[in-house]
Amino acid sequence: MKIKNGLSYLLMVEKVMAKNLWQKERQTLFRELVSQYQEEGYDKKEARKLARQEVDEIMEDKEEFVENILMEAFHDR
Repeated sequence: MKIKNGLSYLLMVEKVMAKNLWQKERQTLFRELVSQYQEEGYDKKEARKLARQEVDEIMEDKEEFVENILMEAFHDR
């Protein structure tokens, strides 16, 4: 039970501490992708839509990766 509670606590702390870093990375990535899509000829509205979808997918993958590492670290203990 302690491991489960400890894992929950660490996941919560990780999310709180990393929230600003995740948000900053999301914003930077979004801006870069919007620019890329506009350079490819998409209008601003479509570029933003495509960038938002791509950023959501990328960030979801990154968050899952971090959660898996934490789960493995606690599972090994």
